[in-house]
Amino acid sequence: MPDDFLVLAEIDDAGPIAPLYRRTWGAEPPDFEFHAVAFHRRADGGLQPLSYLHLWLREDTCLLGGACTDGQAIAAMPADQRERLRAAGGAMLQVTRFAIDRYGDRCEGFFGHCGDNRSWAVLARAGFEPTAFPNRIVHWHRPLADARRSELVQRVLGFGIF
Repeated sequence: MPDDFLVLAEIDDAGPIAPLYRRTWGAEPPDFEFHAVAFHRRADGGLQPLSYLHLWLREDTCLLGGACTDGQAIAAMPADQRERLRAAGGAMLQVTRFAIDRYGDRCEGFFGHCGDNRSWAVLARAGFEPTAFPNRIVHWHRPLADARRSELVQRVLGFGIF
């Protein structure tokens, strides 16, 4: 990971990513639970949000959603940094891996709803796999019996779209 210019962090207040979230989703970002962000550390020391992921712990699962990446901010980065970020898989892959590492001890599986091919390509690189249900994906980060996996998938389906 290019850690000399990429800062991965959990933030308490979604304010720094609100403009990106609004542009992407046409709504305000969630105001609860966890916000994981990949920031670009600019030459002036300022931090520019590049990629965002919302995490919601529900019982023994973690729901991921609201993913967005600021292509304009990435395009504004110095060319050598853009290339290093691309070679590392991009900002979304880095923030997803960060979230899995950070929250993995708090849940038995990470779940998402993904209908976008570009997002799916990134999430598959992070270890997500499809479930038997359309657009529902999961990342199993610890060994679980098939029956337990099935139970968790059914529970998450009961949450509806997140």
